[in-house]
Amino acid sequence: MLARMKAGDSDAFATLYRKYWRRLFDAAYRRIMLREECEELIQEIFTDLWTKRETLLISVTLEAYLFGALRYSIYNMIRSRKIWEAYLEHLLQMPGDAGNDTEDRLHYEELALALENSIQNLPEKLRKVYQLSRKEHLTYKEIAEREQIPVDTVEKQMGRALKILRDNLKEFAWAWIVLEMWDL
Repeated sequence: MLARMKAGDSDAFATLYRKYWRRLFDAAYRRIMLREECEELIQEIFTDLWTKRETLLISVTLEAYLFGALRYSIYNMIRSRKIWEAYLEHLLQMPGDAGNDTEDRLHYEELALALENSIQNLPEKLRKVYQLSRKEHLTYKEIAEREQIPVDTVEKQMGRALKILRDNLKEFAWAWIVLEMWDL
């Protein structure tokens, strides 16, 4: 099946996709527990598999290759989140150094404003779920009961909201991280 896919057989690719998609999704979901993020990671893995099929060298089974790619993708996603969280934590700590205190406070206020604007621009349902989760600290189950929607709908909406917020704030955050790293 892999050889057929490498030769450009889209039916073989579709067969492999159907064979491994659910198992990859379940493995990803156990680790990150956000449905939309899991689907996105797996989509990227299969997209890469198809686009690189002609030059792809797999020295293990396809299953081992796919699960290895999934582990790597999850690691990269978590690493990106940790950088983002470390940066936010840095801003929230507000060091006592008088030279940087005002500058750090301004950076924090700009980030907070950008985040608030992004939250306000979310579609209404996504904004509601996000605010209930992050501002009122409700669990997904509590949100589902309160809004009378299934828990998986809450998960999907929260995943979409977080993706939109990350995309909206990505450039902003990376610019400040670079400035902080270079102490500019």
